[in-house]
Amino acid sequence: MIARRRRFDQGDARPFWRGLPHYYAYPVLGALMGLSSPVGAFLIRFWLADPLLKPLWMRNELQYNLVFYAYMGVSTVASFILFGYVLGVRSERQRVHNRMLSARMDELHLKSVTDALSGAYTYGYLYEVLELEIQHTLTEKSPLSMLLVDIDDFKRINDSHGHLFGDRVIRETAETITANVRSNDILGRYGGDEFLVVMPGADAQTSLHVANRVRNGVAKNGYMSTVSIGAATFDGGTRESPADLLHRADMNLYQAKHDGKNCVREKCELSDAPRRRAEDAKR
Repeated sequence: MIARRRRFDQGDARPFWRGLPHYYAYPVLGALMGLSSPVGAFLIRFWLADPLLKPLWMRNELQYNLVFYAYMGVSTVASFILFGYVLGVRSERQRVHNRMLSARMDELHLKSVTDALSGAYTYGYLYEVLELEIQHTLTEKSPLSMLLVDIDDFKRINDSHGHLFGDRVIRETAETITANVRSNDILGRYGGDEFLVVMPGADAQTSLHVANRVRNGVAKNGYMSTVSIGAATFDGGTRESPADLLHRADMNLYQAKHDGKNCVREKCELSDAPRRRAEDAKR
């Protein structure tokens, strides 16, 4: 699975006793409760005894009623252990059922936010991630970078080799991107042949280094495809929306396409790039 959980989706490690089966934990708890019965009875009788005769009372009590306390202890401990075991078995079954249900819900959630073909996150989910990361950048003043990756001449690949081969190129490209980005970078499918990589904590230099590594990796994968990449960095100095950051990355991608493809650009020098991009999109 290419899609990885976001760092703020990770759950905390559970203490070891949380994983102890209930059919073990409940009988132990029952044994402790059972032991409290004879001990409690002895302490109550000791408290009610004449203060002047407490030492004598204690000696006589243990001498004449020891069997009674032993019987009370064994019987209550055994009863509570049995009750705890039965209750623990039922509780453990319910816990296992809840755990399976939770795992199924996590699986369904992952499927709902994962692109079936590429295994990357969907654009909708990635946009939510981008909003959170921009807010984190504004708060912590840590950089945030983005890579917009486009497969060069993908229409020609589809027309020449068929859609099944085109699907394979998309899958291989997604896997290659995943293998070349950082472990905490988040990959999503932006469009038909475009991918978006959100890079928390990455400055411009880091994003360019990773982008060139991705570009080289795709060019060497042997599937007759290359990629053009537009990189954009947000440092939190000014307020910027996800749409603004995406637009900058898109314009830089367009510059990479204009410069001959199979390259990385972090700046757009075409003054009429938005108009050209809009005209190309209509074709």
